[in-house]
Amino acid sequence: MTNDSVSSKIVIPGDVLFPSNESRRPGNGTYELHGSIYSSLAGFVFVKEEKQRDRIIEVVEVRSSEIGHEHVVPYIGGVVTARVSSIGQRFAKCTLLCVESTPLPGGAEFGAMLRREDIRATDKDKIDVARCVSPGDIILARVISFGDNQTSFLLSTAEDELGVVSAISESGERMLPVDWENVQAIKSKAREARKVARVPKMNQLI
Repeated sequence: MTNDSVSSKIVIPGDVLFPSNESRRPGNGTYELHGSIYSSLAGFVFVKEEKQRDRIIEVVEVRSSEIGHEHVVPYIGGVVTARVSSIGQRFAKCTLLCVESTPLPGGAEFGAMLRREDIRATDKDKIDVARCVSPGDIILARVISFGDNQTSFLLSTAEDELGVVSAISESGERMLPVDWENVQAIKSKAREARKVARVPKMNQLI
């Protein structure tokens, strides 16, 4: 393969791309399962060469455009920005807004679910969803799997850098993180519990 070569073939999530081996690994828009590299989004297949120590490794990617490098659809392993739409005892339903730093197209509707056991890395059986996220909150999360179909995804906020970055109080007031476990209303100064993302600069900007 030549450096950063592209295939004219369009693939969809779940398509088998190549066998995986020591000299070929999955990159953005792909994942490895049972010895094969699969596409995790719809787009074009790219193979680029990377030098690792004393050998060349082929990195397989799927991109949404033949010439663009930005992903405009979610992919497994990617970090997304999402809005929480509703919560239950065992999960929160979300709508995806951005993939990495790229906003999703206005007409795109990608749903997602944040399960209770994927909110934190510890004490999973003690997690109270309502004390971690709330409807209207904006969260950073990692896509860990497909949901029931190719337009829904399962999310995780278990990493320290993931979680709530902007919140809405029960009364509808905008709230910002004040520490890693609480958010505070801008005007009333009322506090509520959240699983806050540890991204201080972003918390100040949103």
